Amino acid sequence: MRFESVNNAIEQAKVAAYALTGREEEYAGIPWFWSSQGTLKLQIAGLSAGHDRTLVRRDEPGKFSVLYYRGEDIIAADCVNTPLDFMAVKAALARRASIPFDDAAGPSNQLKSITVAPRNTEMSAP
Repeated sequence: MRFESVNNAIEQAKVAAYALTGREEEYAGIPWFWSSQGTLKLQIAGLSAGHDRTLVRRDEPGKFSVLYYRGEDIIAADCVNTPLDFMAVKAALARRASIPFDDAAGPSNQLKSITVAPRNTEMSAP
C-alpha cells in the first residue's frame, strides 16, 4: 500500500537508515494524516479498510469523529475538529489497545479515559 504523507516518509527513512547501518528495524508506525480545509481540520488515524461497523460521535456543530471497528477492536478514526479523539485513537492503536464501542457512543465520554488495555492476541491485518 502506498502512503504519501510526511510522517510516513520520515518513518520509512528511519527504517532505511537502520538497514544501511546493519540494524534490523521493521516499520511499525500507525498511519496518520491531517488536512486543513478552511475552518475544518481533518485528522485520520489508522486505516478503515475492513471495518464492520462505525460510530459517529458528534457533540456540537462543526465537530465530529467517525470511529471504525473490526469486531471489538477500534482500527481507525476520521476526526473533524476533534483533536482529543484523534490523539486518543492514535495512542490506542499504537499500544494495540481498544476503545469500547458502547462507551465511545457517548460524545461527552473522553476516549482517552475509556481506552482499555491491549489484548494478548495480535490484531488481524485488514
